[in-house]
Amino acid sequence: MFKEKVAIIDIGSNSIRLVIYGIDEEYNFVELQNVKTPARLSENIQMINEQAILDQTGIDKLISALDSFKYVIESYQADTVIPKATAAIRQSANQASIIEQVEQATGIRIQLVSEQEEALYGLYAVLHSTTIEDAVTIDIGGGSCEITLYEKKELKHYKSFPFGAVSLRKDFFTDKAHNDPEAMEAVRKFVRKQFKAFPWIKKAKLPIIAIGGSARNVANVHQRLVHYPLAGIHGYGMTDDAIDMTLQTFVTTEASKLGDIDGLSSDRQDIIIPATIVFQELYNVVKASFLAISTQGLREGIVLKYINEKYNTPIDMSLIRARTIRGIGHLFPVDTSRNYLRINYALSLYQQLCELNLLPYSYEYHEEIEFAAYLYHFGSFIDVEADSQHTFYLLSNMNLSGYSHRKRLRLALLSSYRNRSLQNQYLEIFPGWFTEEEQLLLQKLGGILKFSQALNDSQTDPIDSLELVALDDGNYRLDIYHHKPIIAEKYRAQRHLKHLERALDGQLSLNFIAINQPA
Repeated sequence: MFKEKVAIIDIGSNSIRLVIYGIDEEYNFVELQNVKTPARLSENIQMINEQAILDQTGIDKLISALDSFKYVIESYQADTVIPKATAAIRQSANQASIIEQVEQATGIRIQLVSEQEEALYGLYAVLHSTTIEDAVTIDIGGGSCEITLYEKKELKHYKSFPFGAVSLRKDFFTDKAHNDPEAMEAVRKFVRKQFKAFPWIKKAKLPIIAIGGSARNVANVHQRLVHYPLAGIHGYGMTDDAIDMTLQTFVTTEASKLGDIDGLSSDRQDIIIPATIVFQELYNVVKASFLAISTQGLREGIVLKYINEKYNTPIDMSLIRARTIRGIGHLFPVDTSRNYLRINYALSLYQQLCELNLLPYSYEYHEEIEFAAYLYHFGSFIDVEADSQHTFYLLSNMNLSGYSHRKRLRLALLSSYRNRSLQNQYLEIFPGWFTEEEQLLLQKLGGILKFSQALNDSQTDPIDSLELVALDDGNYRLDIYHHKPIIAEKYRAQRHLKHLERALDGQLSLNFIAINQPA
């Protein structure tokens, strides 16, 4: 089933995590196992003679975690093990001793990740999972905070700051309440000064893409606060007001009650306030338009880079959405062998409608139609009678690389389109997401998809081409050229004629033309 299994060990300042990925024939990586321990190694770093030293207790915790991970790695028969260590060990003056002790005890040789590498791994994951062309990225760990700025998908600047959520809590909140106002203000001033020291961060006026566990927690909590109707956080966008609302929830909740906040992990309760302040201050310094969450971070960057270096770059950052859509086709037991016909019919009709100035043309709409045609009613593998409902639910609640939540919802609506009434029913829990004009356009595009589906109802591929003709009386005729019998298609197309007709400013008649049809 998999070409290779790769185990990534991420030794961070806050936690130590093992993720095992399976690499399939299409070079997609599938998470097979994900285990972690909140080791908090940065809390075991002592300053001795003005040098940071990871004490023996911290080293023993690390050895214990890696020793237990070995059993998981062996049980999954991983082909490759990549153990990476970031700030906690990188900043320790006794790093050579740490690496030697770990190797002697476990047989695992830790690979240190430099500041630059840590920033670039996170950026690599972002660039391969989002279509945002220009942005500032942030990954705040336990002991460091990586910031990058990229334009046109190319790195322009990066900086690894020597502070993280755990170290900020340790430096500013020791022996103080989790929401101490003076400590919070001190963190703000400190972080703001750090960020403002770099002109490329100050007033960058770009979106921010946040990766890492703290970012995911903030997004998860905010979604629950606002009763967000979609699942998944990849591509979730937050404004400064949304970040502040979430921060105020943490601040106004007693320490003993933080565990009651839905979406907040137990091992992040004491560090979530400093982490959220960092997001808020970066947002303000950058003067960002919004902050988006990426679930693809350091570990994903490591495995992506590994795949591209080993297998001659099969994962192209310019084809993120196409890979995502193909991945859905591989993930579910759906026969996609004849989808290309539906795609061709739908795109042909869309382009001809645009040429007649009946619909606006854009590459975004072209792509949406192509991908929705590929996935059209794929939920039938669950239940044919409820294929629209299953298609809509699955697509609207999946983390999809390259898609914001709004674009994900559009894809779900188009791929599941059956009629206006059902579309309106789906949209009832998404008030204000789309204007009336946008909803009307989605109905027209959905109508194209439904009509295109009818043109191969018999699954015998009888139709060759379509030609939409504007008549002198203001109406239209669709010439349908076919080379095989079309009894099923003729019946189905007539039934679905009204869906395509909604995109016209007149009536539509169908004209079936036989070409080279066998006797």
